[in-house]
Amino acid sequence: MKQNLEKRYGFSVAFSMVVGIVIGIGIFFKANQILTASKMNPKIAIAAWILGGVISILSGLTAAEVGAAIPETGGMIAWIKRIYGKRIAFLVGWAQLIIYFPALIGLIAYYFAVFTGSFLNVDPSNTKFLGITAFLAISFLYAINIFTKSVGGKIQTFATAAKIIPLLLITVFGFLSTNNSEGIFYMTETTKVVTSESPLILLGLSLVPVMFAFDGWIYVGTIAGDLKNVKKDLPKAIILGLGFIAIFYVLLNVALLNVFTSEELVKLGMFGVATELFGSMGAKFIFLGIMISAFGGLNGMILASTRIPYTLAIEGNLPKKEFFGKIDEVHKQPINSSIIMYALSTVYLVAMILTGNPDVFGDIPVALFWLFYCLVFFGLFILRKREPNLERPYVVPFYPIVPILALIGGVSIFIYAAISNPTYMGISVALTLTGLFIYRENK
Repeated sequence: MKQNLEKRYGFSVAFSMVVGIVIGIGIFFKANQILTASKMNPKIAIAAWILGGVISILSGLTAAEVGAAIPETGGMIAWIKRIYGKRIAFLVGWAQLIIYFPALIGLIAYYFAVFTGSFLNVDPSNTKFLGITAFLAISFLYAINIFTKSVGGKIQTFATAAKIIPLLLITVFGFLSTNNSEGIFYMTETTKVVTSESPLILLGLSLVPVMFAFDGWIYVGTIAGDLKNVKKDLPKAIILGLGFIAIFYVLLNVALLNVFTSEELVKLGMFGVATELFGSMGAKFIFLGIMISAFGGLNGMILASTRIPYTLAIEGNLPKKEFFGKIDEVHKQPINSSIIMYALSTVYLVAMILTGNPDVFGDIPVALFWLFYCLVFFGLFILRKREPNLERPYVVPFYPIVPILALIGGVSIFIYAAISNPTYMGISVALTLTGLFIYRENK
């Protein structure tokens, strides 16, 4: 069986999987946040997009060796379990349960509501509309994924195509327009003074939201077992796939800066930008595509989240393991597991509405997980030393330079995220560490 799986796909499928996994809706609502973090300096913002792509490529190449050497179900959790043991692996799953999935589900639902409001000409400050719309979207998709067998998968397939169209149209029309006579790197005198004092700090702070748009690259390593020629196709798919995404993201931002200054982009927002480029009716078409993309992204996150408590429960490491490990006899789904994720996602959504600061709830989980990614990178060195004879269908090129650079990049992202939002990061780390007490109680 393993042999058949290893010879299933070629390069074209691997490339498509990389692009499909990584490109999400983050690009639609992170561009403004990145410009704000860079203090309206377009050079720093573009550099952050490029650096994010480079770090993602280095990280993908490094994680792919670990994934190819440990081609087990569970991805990163299985890798960390093999290298560091069950306790640390449980922390990964616990952080996914308590922070990563519910926070990102709440965030994507929030922005789905924002995009829907823009499409319907609803005031974006109408928190009642945002809260109700986001809550209904979460509730509907959890119900779909719990009580039906295939509808969720069909939604995902349709949404994957929908998310590319708005990006392409905005990029092409942006390059065809030349409204910004000042040039794409125009800065006010105030911006020049402010950003000249600490460009590296601003680059790091801008990098944090950039990595949200690249999130998902870690799953690239899980496709190693499906490739016909893993040594050739995997690194090529990672380099070309993530490189394509990085170039695509950079071109999109350059295209927007070709039409608007940094200040105008932040002031207009994505809907204002689309209206300027395509007119009122054209903007609605663009936002319909973005809405579908957001809905599909939300569905994908919900689909993945429903299994997290169930998986931890059947391992015997979660309180009420019989409850969360139960499969409903009628629908053949872990309903109790799904319900807890639904409840947690709703809690995060309410927190976003009440604080009025939804972006931090997306940036912090992504940055937090770079600590676990760094464990994977360092684990490569451990495996090389501890298990030198382990079968490695693929080895990272330019060892040890690539994994060392990936480690430096990962640690830097976490540090800059902690500098940007120390309170939220501290709470996230503390919540993750509570898993140590839960694990000890349920060995």
